[in-house]
Amino acid sequence: MTGTKWRVFAALAFLAVCASTALALINPDFTLKDLTEQADVVLLVEFKTVNDEGTAVAAVKEVLKGDFDKREVTIEMLAMPEAFHAQGKEAMKIIEAGQKQAVLFIGFFEAEGIDDSGGDDQAKGFLHLSGQWNAQHQWYVLERYEDVWDVTRHSSYLLGTFAGSTDMTQRAVKAFRANEDLDMPVTCGVEWDREISVGRLQGQFRDARAIDLAGTNETGKADLFLASDSGDRIFRFNDDVFEDVTADLGLSTKSKASAWADFNGDGKLDLASWDGNALTICFQTADGTFESKACETGGAMTDGCRSLTTLGVGPQGRPALLASTRGGPVLMVVNPDGNVEGKPLVADSPAEDLGEAGRCVAADLDNDGLTDVLQLFAKGSLLYRGEASGEFGAPTETHIFGGKGRRAVCLGDYDADGLLDVFISSEEKNRLWHNFGGGNFVDMLNVSGEISYHAQGGGCSVNTGDFNNDGRQDIFMAFGTQMVPQLYFNRGFRSFGEAYEVNLSHGDGKDRLPQVGEGQQTGCLGDFNGDGALDMLLVLTNGECWLFPRKVEEDVALTVVAGVSTGGHAGPVTVMGWRDERPLGAFAVRPGDPGAFFGMTEPGPITLRWRLPGGQLQEDEMIAEDGPVRVMLDAK
Repeated sequence: MTGTKWRVFAALAFLAVCASTALALINPDFTLKDLTEQADVVLLVEFKTVNDEGTAVAAVKEVLKGDFDKREVTIEMLAMPEAFHAQGKEAMKIIEAGQKQAVLFIGFFEAEGIDDSGGDDQAKGFLHLSGQWNAQHQWYVLERYEDVWDVTRHSSYLLGTFAGSTDMTQRAVKAFRANEDLDMPVTCGVEWDREISVGRLQGQFRDARAIDLAGTNETGKADLFLASDSGDRIFRFNDDVFEDVTADLGLSTKSKASAWADFNGDGKLDLASWDGNALTICFQTADGTFESKACETGGAMTDGCRSLTTLGVGPQGRPALLASTRGGPVLMVVNPDGNVEGKPLVADSPAEDLGEAGRCVAADLDNDGLTDVLQLFAKGSLLYRGEASGEFGAPTETHIFGGKGRRAVCLGDYDADGLLDVFISSEEKNRLWHNFGGGNFVDMLNVSGEISYHAQGGGCSVNTGDFNNDGRQDIFMAFGTQMVPQLYFNRGFRSFGEAYEVNLSHGDGKDRLPQVGEGQQTGCLGDFNGDGALDMLLVLTNGECWLFPRKVEEDVALTVVAGVSTGGHAGPVTVMGWRDERPLGAFAVRPGDPGAFFGMTEPGPITLRWRLPGGQLQEDEMIAEDGPVRVMLDAK
């Protein structure tokens, strides 16, 4: 071992010990894009063997950048002094655990903190090794001696370059190579404008959501629906204030579970409300007010109701209610007269003990064009795959589990591969179930950036939304405990950074509303003022309701928003977006939803592709030049 190496080890011993606490801190001066640009050669390798002495042989599966004529690379994992062998053995364990692939960057790199070994005339190697099924993710620094690479240490510094999984690393390298204008953001780059008081509300609020009550998406202003067992509320933003229009609309429901759809096919959005004992359908009339009808469920809800959602059934996709109960999912078709016909989603469900039953999620989870149903439990989940519109096969168990206690759930396409992932916050911890297709989900939270260790469990509300308009899907979390809400911006490729600029415990936010830190009952993201940017709505534990509008330069932001029209298929409709060749991910959209939200930093076109359940893929192009563009996709 050379003297240079010994000096490196001594200088960096502290960083090596502290690497586990430095995970995912974003380095603004040396991102994965910088690393890709500065590397002379980038290789995707697959380990074939690793022996007890630490000699690992990897096949070169693909040359991602540069020229490389060898078919194998040999890496000595235990080349460092014995005092540091634990680092090399950690890499060996990752390989032995089944993670065979890694990405090797070779070159002369220019960044403070990494050019401290090997000398100016010696190329370095940086090895990114992590596991899809392994919680560890590490960067290793390598030095070459003839045809062998020696691991000298693992690098806490490079954890700030990219904290993610190896499959995302190789995808990012390919994306940067294909599009030199593609960036990797290091901050969210936006702020909240001055907060607006909605008022102090009475009761306990279970849910907050942005809805397109008019069903036209014309103004871009979402209405706010708050579900409460002491009385639901609807607010509408007018002249810089949120007006309570509940009484004007004649709404008198008290919801423990709720869902919106056009149940009678008249082109108006209706509300289904479960108050803990009975189901009520509130039909929206021609003048926008609601008429309520109590529904007989025929014993379909004898096992209670954990959640309600909607999906289309039959060739025309008429709306049906999907209720999650202790006995399994129940599908209820709402007839135009308001009567309900209910039955179990399938005839028989497995008897395995999966713990406490939770909510059902309905969306096309395997990209076959049909809606699937996922019911979450504390210790597992059941996936009912769609076989036709409103028809499902026998359930199969998946790796997904919700965890103990109260759970908040949202869908998002966090790596923009067109497959919907599942984010869950339970009382014990958070989990990000990455969708690998075919019903295969893996918890990848620990290789997903700062959200893996900054975000606490116990989220009472979680949302997916592009709150900084950069075309990447971000995550919002509200907490019922002594915490402020948190937002995590997506750097791309399922790697999240905490959005400090909009965190109310940092910057100018920490002195605004100290009561926010006492906790929230619920919250959501939505464009409530129609400026093309998502705002944050919070209902605090003390009943105060506050809107935090996003600050927007030149009054409006660039975005394309695609809603789904009422009066047709109830969905959910999978809507995907592309900017040039860059995928912007998928959304599951229903009538009444504000729509698939594709943010933009520069004017230009967005290509939309969507498919009704069981239908053909459709495509259209929208161009946003000086503000938001809104379109209603035909659901017939």
